[in-house]
Amino acid sequence: MTIWNFRVALNRAPSDEEADALFEAGLDDCTVAGGSDGGAYLMCGRESVSLLEAISSVLIDIRKVSGLWAIGVGQGDGVTLGDAARRHGGRTQASLRQLAAGQRGPGGFPAPVIEADNISVYSWAEISEWLRTRMGDDIPPVNRDVALADAAV
Repeated sequence: MTIWNFRVALNRAPSDEEADALFEAGLDDCTVAGGSDGGAYLMCGRESVSLLEAISSVLIDIRKVSGLWAIGVGQGDGVTLGDAARRHGGRTQASLRQLAAGQRGPGGFPAPVIEADNISVYSWAEISEWLRTRMGDDIPPVNRDVALADAAV
């Protein structure tokens, strides 16, 4: 079996008692940490046959602690074009907007997964794959299992 490393965002920071309860619930392979945005998350290293099974088992263990639940896995797949530009690091929001509008590039930019109130939300997994394969950008691939688990949470 493989040890899979991933991050699970929590609905809030656990109290000391809840952190102990998480450990006792089977999350002794996870560490409670805080994000720069004030959110709390678990950094996990779960041994399993697959990443999805590892994530699923952690989510089940979290549910054993009353008042805490998972709100996301990984960085989160849903991004605006501004978010995507920040994650990419080598493209501007304007560049991505032109690609999305078909004004530049080969066309076929991934469609938004959500459009509401003048805001378009895209899948980072789809954008990064498209930029890598269609534009030749040197960015690491996104694990689609993590994106799937994040969408499921």
